[in-house]
Amino acid sequence: MNENKSLFDVIKENITDGKLPDSFSLPKEDDGDPNKIKWADGALDGVTVYHMGRQKVSDEQMQIIADAFSYLPDNKKAMAGMRGLFAKISPLCSIDAVQNHILDNTQTLAADKVHSFATECLFSPEVDIVKLGLLLIEIFNEPGEPVKDIIRTLGLSDEFTIFAVFNMMNWKNGNREIFELAKKVRGWGRIHCIERLEPETEEIKDWLLAEGINNKILKEYSALEVYNKAGIADLLKSDITDEKLDQIARVLSSMFPEGPVRGISALSAEEADSMIGDLLRQAETHAPSPDICDLIISVSEYEGFEGFTDICNALLNSERFKELAEKAKQEDS
Repeated sequence: MNENKSLFDVIKENITDGKLPDSFSLPKEDDGDPNKIKWADGALDGVTVYHMGRQKVSDEQMQIIADAFSYLPDNKKAMAGMRGLFAKISPLCSIDAVQNHILDNTQTLAADKVHSFATECLFSPEVDIVKLGLLLIEIFNEPGEPVKDIIRTLGLSDEFTIFAVFNMMNWKNGNREIFELAKKVRGWGRIHCIERLEPETEEIKDWLLAEGINNKILKEYSALEVYNKAGIADLLKSDITDEKLDQIARVLSSMFPEGPVRGISALSAEEADSMIGDLLRQAETHAPSPDICDLIISVSEYEGFEGFTDICNALLNSERFKELAEKAKQEDS
């Protein structure tokens, strides 16, 4: 691998049918330390967002930012200064600080020089510098199609998706752009897209219900988002198909583990009780399936849903569900 090849080119060369293969990973720097954690694409930023919270930028780090941008239009010196910053704090955690520094110093930082610097960063072979380019481009007016295509291409990598989405949120048709990107990423990138995708059309709602939780990381990360954005509580009060009930069951089942993020416990007791009651009424009249059966078992075992124990047991012991329930128990044992 040519170490000087831009990550943009690496991504572009690996695109097939508009997306990257599931096996794709950005080239990783080897510093010779076998004990150092090698993060999967997007994993460190994902863990930061969902588990650690963004680290606060210190006064010392603010000075590093100021010093780095004081070198413009010497882009190489500015990049070197920002590498020093990213050795202490990640680009994700420094977004607001960097952007605010630029916006607060427009009299001394010429917009054309900052934009030129940002564009050069987009074609860097270094992950953090590409992220710097993306977070800088975000503060300018909506770009033209050539720059948008660069952002769309970089966004196909789970490492850069969240930064691409931050840009897209400011575009006129940004929600549609995020939707199209969400369909092309499967790792942390999809999780970030789902969090920021607005369910403004029935097409988006239907896709969220069918595909929103399907990622290579953990379904639980997106389950609550999909529950709310697909309007599952309302759907369960309406006439739905067997297929749609199965899709709902898969989303709801992913809300019960409560592992990395909150799921069913995030709902108020009133909403949860109403929704589960509607679910079980739907289950009584729809074709049984392994997904619905697994969900009923989860409801029957969940502390707080004791009021539904009898109806759950009646369904699981009925001729319609009995075989499925026995198979599920065997698989769990």
